[in-house]
Amino acid sequence: MAVLLTLMVIVFANLVRSKPGRAWVAIRDNDIAAEALGINIVWYKLLAFFVAGFMAGVAGAFWVSNTAALSPEHFPWSWSLWLVGVILIGGVGSIQGAIFGSIFMVVIMELLQLAVLPIAEYFPQVLMNFSYIKDMAFGLAICAFLIYEPNGLAYRWWQAKNYFNLWPFSY
Repeated sequence: MAVLLTLMVIVFANLVRSKPGRAWVAIRDNDIAAEALGINIVWYKLLAFFVAGFMAGVAGAFWVSNTAALSPEHFPWSWSLWLVGVILIGGVGSIQGAIFGSIFMVVIMELLQLAVLPIAEYFPQVLMNFSYIKDMAFGLAICAFLIYEPNGLAYRWWQAKNYFNLWPFSY
């Protein structure tokens, strides 16, 4: 799965720098201006839908190989909110944002579980209600990022990278 993820990130990063990728960025920023520049908006939106479906299909094919069977119970509605939250925390519109948001949420949830385990020795009902605590922490993280860091973790990464690239003369 790590090899598949690496290959998909490389393919998508190169796709964003190609002609369709530049058209997608132009459409995302201002579709009226993109159309004025001669970009066929309908065709490029359909192409984006196809590429997203293809990548989701490849990921789903590899995921189903790890499970014995699939059913609608494998896809709860809360996963949609989870994925949107991960993108908001990581940074909308960047490849690094999805990666940073995923890493951030996994680390936060693991640290939260480590913090709750000692309390669960004395109060076992806390462990039974851990999913509520997890959802509450997730909602608080989304609210905090929307208020204090609306561009996400990828923007902080971009700022740090630019600071060190321009270090001696940062003005």
